Amino acid sequence: MQTIIVTGGAGFIGSNFVRLVLESTDFQVVVLDKLTYAGNLGSLPLSDYPERLHFIRGCIGDAGLVADLLEKYTPTRVYNFAAESHVDRSIDAPDEFIKTNVLKTGVLLKQCLNFWESLEPEAKSAFRFLHVSTDEVYGSLGPTGLFTEQTQYQPNSPYSASKAASDHLVRAYHHTYGLPTIISNCSNNYGPYQFPEKLIPVIVLNAVEGKPLPIYGDGMNVRDWLFVTDHCKALQLLGEKGQPGEVYNIGGNAEKANIDVVKTICGVVDELCEGLAHSPCESLIEFVKDRPGHDRRYAIDASKISNELGWTPSVTFEEGIRQTVEWYLANSTWIEEVTSGEGRERIGLRTKQDGPVVHVPWTTPAEKYVDGPIEGIEPKSLKTFSDHRGWLIELFRNDELPTDNAPIMAYVSQTEPGVARGPHEHVDQADYFAFIGPGDFELWLWDSRPHSPTYGNRSVEVYGASNPTAVIVPAGVVHAYQNISDEPGWVFNGPNRLYAGPGKTEPVDEIRHENQEDSPYQLGQPKSNS
Repeated sequence: MQTIIVTGGAGFIGSNFVRLVLESTDFQVVVLDKLTYAGNLGSLPLSDYPERLHFIRGCIGDAGLVADLLEKYTPTRVYNFAAESHVDRSIDAPDEFIKTNVLKTGVLLKQCLNFWESLEPEAKSAFRFLHVSTDEVYGSLGPTGLFTEQTQYQPNSPYSASKAASDHLVRAYHHTYGLPTIISNCSNNYGPYQFPEKLIPVIVLNAVEGKPLPIYGDGMNVRDWLFVTDHCKALQLLGEKGQPGEVYNIGGNAEKANIDVVKTICGVVDELCEGLAHSPCESLIEFVKDRPGHDRRYAIDASKISNELGWTPSVTFEEGIRQTVEWYLANSTWIEEVTSGEGRERIGLRTKQDGPVVHVPWTTPAEKYVDGPIEGIEPKSLKTFSDHRGWLIELFRNDELPTDNAPIMAYVSQTEPGVARGPHEHVDQADYFAFIGPGDFELWLWDSRPHSPTYGNRSVEVYGASNPTAVIVPAGVVHAYQNISDEPGWVFNGPNRLYAGPGKTEPVDEIRHENQEDSPYQLGQPKSNS
């Protein structure tokens, strides 16, 4: 059985690609996804393919994790969908796009190169690294012309600039090291499972609910629209027949101005949702302030992949819009789960957002917790160096930690005898704890990650002066610690995310459980060290 690794496979295009592969082949698929706001486990058919679909929550920037997955599953192909992908978000937070799309893509490439170089000649010849990119790297077209694979890169947003940089890295790894890479640059995708921040899902949902239909500027910005399943079929074909070192443009042959896209959706909603009080939905259209640096027109020349590999889009824009509207109308539960209050607000104007940031858990409490090990928890003993001056403990070395878990800030807290901290969990943060004393602590852990192999396990261990230990607690593992000694004790904490954003205006990425009624996370009687 062949195995492929799909990074970012819980996102929009990635999850559609995973479904296509599972339905059309007997491949084993390993999904690596960090589960940021746009990634959702509900987009993956986990229960339909329990033997062939494996999900690992993690980051492409975690070199150790990526290396372990490559060694364990020995894939013939790696499809890289992992990226920050929304232009408006890149305007608000460009640094995150540079970190993910450039730096972490570099980590992924390096680990894939190491893996590829270790393969036997036949497996080495069969391996492919496919990098999924965008037509936005080419910049903006005038009223005529098409993007070809030879078009000069002229990115105009932090998003497209970061993707352009990642394309160059992928190209460099092929020409410098020989890594068999393929780059695809696609036009605007639409279809099922798209996070409701992009134009088409926003318009569909707002039209149904009678909310304003915002259109940037004059509505005449033109995009080439590509139904997501057609795109995924093209990517599957590239994995089978694409030539290493080549670039392939993938387009839908469906140029539409934004205003025409919105009017098409309105017509379908009016037809499928008869009796809406606000019908016709076109009456909801509102023209709003344009996005900074908004490219005027994109259009793809997909003749290369068509002539060389025989791919052409099969879904017309009108057919695709109807299928998309029907899907969103039939999947309200998925929409509620992925948005949870986020997703359809206007962003990208560099304005402060009012109100608190809400952290939405991706965990689910188990019906029952049993004692057992927890995936991702690897305690490391800390050596005490003592002499006449007292003692010294080396708390951590960055070269011994996975890249994505390296502490980015640090603090030491004091906990009084008998006092517990927690239980709580983090949505997108790993904690690095060092229990060094004085006295001892119980560390309580509950694995509430539904797709973890140790889901439902609970672990209680004693660390501290008698057993100086460091522990990394991954996101989603509920944790608490309690001082079980007779004196105040110190705990060093090194989280891999800042506790507050720039200007310290945002809250900790933390969901607390100790004050919840009927919480399954209860600390029992303290263990004695004996």
